[in-house]
Amino acid sequence: MFKNTKFYVAIALIAQSIASLVAFIILATKKKGISAAFLAISGVSGAAGAYLMCECYNEEKDFEEYCDGDCEACDECEDCEALEECEAEEAEEDEDFELEGEPFARAAEAKENE
Repeated sequence: MFKNTKFYVAIALIAQSIASLVAFIILATKKKGISAAFLAISGVSGAAGAYLMCECYNEEKDFEEYCDGDCEACDECEDCEALEECEAEEAEEDEDFELEGEPFARAAEAKENE
């Protein structure tokens, strides 16, 4: 559902960085004291946006290592067999954290024993 959220957040942070930089320039020419705050916000937003953009690039590059490009729907990346294999491997890693049984089974057993 939120597959491309990281990319959109990165774009928004970079746009915020540019807007803050423009505000800094305008306030600096008017010699306002708050201009330094806009410069700081611009720098932090730009760094965060660049970091997220690099993460998106690395994830895409990692996906290309799994995908062989032979399946019909490789452009859509939804029905790609290589993607399904990758997700299956990740699911196997996550199985260690799954709980078995009913979540409140002990509470029900305690009531039965009373």
